[in-house]
Amino acid sequence: MLYSTSGSRLFIANAPVEESGTFPASGWVQIGEIEALGMLGVEWDVDSGNPVGEWDSNGMPVEYSLKTGMRRPEMPLVMGNDPTDAGQLLLWTAARSQASYPFRLVFPDGTTTRAWFALVIRIGEVFDTANSVMKLQVDLKPTSDISRNGVILT
Repeated sequence: MLYSTSGSRLFIANAPVEESGTFPASGWVQIGEIEALGMLGVEWDVDSGNPVGEWDSNGMPVEYSLKTGMRRPEMPLVMGNDPTDAGQLLLWTAARSQASYPFRLVFPDGTTTRAWFALVIRIGEVFDTANSVMKLQVDLKPTSDISRNGVILT
């Protein structure tokens, strides 16, 4: 199944909550003017090496790779800068906090969702070109597994 992202809505909880694996039932604030949602997932550090004496049939050394550590990459968000938007104001608050905030992404069908906890690790106004509108760029650093339609993914 293909998922359309056009018309997706992104929410932030109105306060940080302890990462207990459960997300708040209420208190979600929509973040307005979202233009780009970035990505959610995992990536691995990889160590590569050539054990002594390992050669392929052409006499070339064989390199092996080993996954060594999994991490959650940053999720960049881009939106039109609206200083009156309640969700954007909460992002500024979260950026000044040491706490992780719950986030929830609702796809246009209204039932497909993603939810996670994240630190707001960067926020700033992007002036871009002189004939454009000011943007707000935010980087989220997920700190929890990602819930996909209520099922936790690792």
